[in-house]
Order: sequence, then C-alpha cells, then structure tokens
Amino acid sequence: MARQKRDPKTVELAKTILESYNSENVGDIQEALKDIFGPLFEQMLQGEMTHHLGYDSH
Repeated sequence: MARQKRDPKTVELAKTILESYNSENVGDIQEALKDIFGPLFEQMLQGEMTHHLGYDSH
C-alpha cells in the first residue's frame, strides 16, 4: 500500500504548533497536545451528554 501525501495545511499547522510551544522534548509536546485537544474533547463530551440527556445541562 502506497503512503498518501500529507496535506500541506496540516504540515504547516504542525510546524506552527511546535514553534509556538517551543517544544524541546516529548513532555513538552504532550503538554501542548493537552492544551490543544483538551478543550476540543471537553466540548465533544459535552455535546454527547446534551444529546444523551435531551437538554443542555447549563
């Protein structure tokens, strides 16, 4: 199976993230990923709960 080329926008986004967080080791990258994806996952889970309950919890 041939490897697909990466989207240039995705590559540029990854470079920007690495530059803005000044990642020097794996721990720094893990913290950056938590900062970036934490709010995303939180919103996704909140949407799942809203759908499950049938109303907004706030």
